[in-house]
Amino acid sequence: MMRKAIYSWAVLFVCTASVVAQVPRAVVASGESFAARLTSVDAEGRFGFDVAGKARTVAAVDLLSWGQPVEIRKGPIVLLADGGLLTADITRADKASLAAESDLLGALKLPLESLSGIVFRPPPRRDDLDALLDRVLHARGESDRLILDNGDEVTGLIELLDGDKLKVKGNVGLLEVALRRVVAVVFNPALRQKAAGQATATWVGLSDGARLPIARLKLNGDLLKLTTQAGATWKATAKDIVFVMPLAGRAVYLSDIRPSDYRFLPYLDLKWNYQADRNVTGGLLRCSDRLYLKGIGVHSAAGLTYELDRPWSRFEAETGIDDSTAGRGSVGFRVFVDGKQTYASGPVRGGEAPRHVSVDLTGAKRLNLLVDYGEAGDVMDHADWLEARLVK
Repeated sequence: MMRKAIYSWAVLFVCTASVVAQVPRAVVASGESFAARLTSVDAEGRFGFDVAGKARTVAAVDLLSWGQPVEIRKGPIVLLADGGLLTADITRADKASLAAESDLLGALKLPLESLSGIVFRPPPRRDDLDALLDRVLHARGESDRLILDNGDEVTGLIELLDGDKLKVKGNVGLLEVALRRVVAVVFNPALRQKAAGQATATWVGLSDGARLPIARLKLNGDLLKLTTQAGATWKATAKDIVFVMPLAGRAVYLSDIRPSDYRFLPYLDLKWNYQADRNVTGGLLRCSDRLYLKGIGVHSAAGLTYELDRPWSRFEAETGIDDSTAGRGSVGFRVFVDGKQTYASGPVRGGEAPRHVSVDLTGAKRLNLLVDYGEAGDVMDHADWLEARLVK
């Protein structure tokens, strides 16, 4: 009976290998991905690679990604107003700027308006850290804020952070708070510098877990030069870069597009919405212990519709069950183009490596993405359309 219901609803709706010595992979808009080492990035945005001893150059518009971002392992974590993250020891902060020392980027002096906040004590669980980072990044209000280890918040104006104490001027005067009690600091959201459009940025991941939307990137020999969207120039070494994802190329990510329709069929009563660039519970997208910056998280059974208002070459994605299920869950992924099924995954189970999907969109007008119930109803069916994209 349940299978019949799923089938009827769908018809209605559409009317890892070993990591030892692993070479990072470059994913391109046309052709197969390839294992390569990044050797250069020039002023025109061309990426140079060493592919098994042979040189290959890829224009930025044709490069979808290279390598993969890594998790931040320690704090403090400095959150930038443009959504970037970096790890650095905080040496001093006042009402105007923050001084910090990064193991990879060296000494940094950051205007407070370019920052969202600082997480001094990252929670050990990834989901808890994701939630805390989002809490700081998306905070509202017109004052600085301290989040303390007992759950309390202190609001006011941060006068000074020096050594092991924070001085905050609030309604009751000047308060001195021991830094060991501070979990995170939120800088006045009303004063944050408006971030440049991330649609034209290049996401860069560093080996310490830093993730930065960069305006310009240059790699020449051993010198890596990063120009932030706020105009600052930072330097690191070639071995420090582990991930690149240019966003202003031939791929448009579905997480940046509002679907024309979203439908969800609850197994019982619980309802789930889809999440852009997050898994269905709100955490970052992770599958097979890999972190993904772009994608869509849904719960079975769910469907997304996209009207294709311009010519596209292909739809591509990696599909899998999010790591938040700890190996549980099972679903089926299906893709329909103009009402005709063009891809069906069969059972996809938690703990399995992501499966690649590539569907021809030549002349297509409508794209439907469906996730069906799996082998255990809807239990832990946290399904991810990873890096789901339309290719020009």
